[in-house]
Amino acid sequence: MGTAAARSFVFAVEFRIAESQRVGPALADHEASLRDMGARYAFVYESIVEPGQVLVVIGVHTDRPLLEILRSPHFFAWFDAVGIDDLPAVFTGETVERFDLGEPPPPGGEIVVAAVLRVDDVDEFMARVRDSLDDFAKAGIRRTLVYRAADTSHEVFFLQQLATERTALHWVRRSETADEWL
Repeated sequence: MGTAAARSFVFAVEFRIAESQRVGPALADHEASLRDMGARYAFVYESIVEPGQVLVVIGVHTDRPLLEILRSPHFFAWFDAVGIDDLPAVFTGETVERFDLGEPPPPGGEIVVAAVLRVDDVDEFMARVRDSLDDFAKAGIRRTLVYRAADTSHEVFFLQQLATERTALHWVRRSETADEWL
């Protein structure tokens, strides 16, 4: 029997925590077990408008079945390390497409706007994304990533990377294009 081909998944989880500065070190403490599961990166973003609201995005490349990863005690051991009692919802999916729209911000300077969206048709949604790339670039968006949910074909994780906090706040609060998207 042959082995399964390696696939790349993204795991995104958002939660509120009193001491958000504990999340990064907890991930670092569990780096070996996350790498063993195939983790290639882990990013922690704290909300600039809601203190204590955290988004963690972990990229995994593995030949293991997705359910095996989700059931691994190692995958969520860091939740215990930061003191999360109730396991939050986790978005799990695969990359649909990535669009680099400008110079990336310096490492550690990334600001993201992210949303999980229910869409009627992912292909139609992606056509709308492609049609909006110029507007995204004008709004200061440097990168747009779209992931399709593993458990439903009508859900996507839409992540946009911006260069500055100011452009992110302007995009979310004052942009006609963002009103359409978010």
